[in-house]
Amino acid sequence: MLIATALSLSVSLAAAPAPERPKLAVLELSAGAGVEASLTGPFTDALTAEVQARGYFEVISSRDIQTLLGLERQKQLLGCADDAQSCMAELSGALGARFVLTGSLAKLGDAWQLTLSTLDTKKAQPIGRATRIAKDVEALRRGLPSSVAEATATPPPTPPSRALPITLLATGAGAALFGLTWGALALTQQAQLSATLDAGADTPGVLSTRATYEQQVASLTTQKWVALGTLLAGAALITSGLLLWPADDGGGARLSLVPFGAGLGVVGVWP
Repeated sequence: MLIATALSLSVSLAAAPAPERPKLAVLELSAGAGVEASLTGPFTDALTAEVQARGYFEVISSRDIQTLLGLERQKQLLGCADDAQSCMAELSGALGARFVLTGSLAKLGDAWQLTLSTLDTKKAQPIGRATRIAKDVEALRRGLPSSVAEATATPPPTPPSRALPITLLATGAGAALFGLTWGALALTQQAQLSATLDAGADTPGVLSTRATYEQQVASLTTQKWVALGTLLAGAALITSGLLLWPADDGGGARLSLVPFGAGLGVVGVWP
């Protein structure tokens, strides 16, 4: 009897429907000062995709709104500026969406500003707002996960893992330190060998055979090449760690390893 009850309960739980997600309509961003209207469309698409990817809402995009309501009806609902709250309520009612996400994209001098707000039309009050300022549109796009989370009052995105960059940086630093130490030791031994040969020139009979010194020179040459290779490998690992290091907006440093003088140098731009 107990087993039958447990099986019945498990079947009931498995057959239970998933909770219905609330609907959220994403309106096309308005173009603020210094922004062409043609730019807001693609950015709205990116915004819609981010809201959809987070999975907290059943999203109705601006394109869906045009299809569902028709262009003329949409103009009527979005054009009633006398009572914006009433218009939003009517729009959400026509779409069956309780929440409406609106925003604007503007340019302030050399900076760009994205402003987002989500309205709960049932309570006639916003549930979240977000304002981001960045040096370019791409930086704003990379920061969309955090902006959407703040504007929709949903949990913030999980920070990207830094385990791999830290591992690369630590391994690269160890390799570079080993290369420097091994190279310095080789140079010291080379200096000692040169001093011994110079002293032997003035004091005959104290030097070993020529084959001995040739073997030492070959060993020191190999040691210096190993040190240089390890140093370069360490520099490459450090560069890879910096390239993969996640920034606060989701991006990373843009770096390159280039020839510089007698060695290599790291150049690039940090966000």
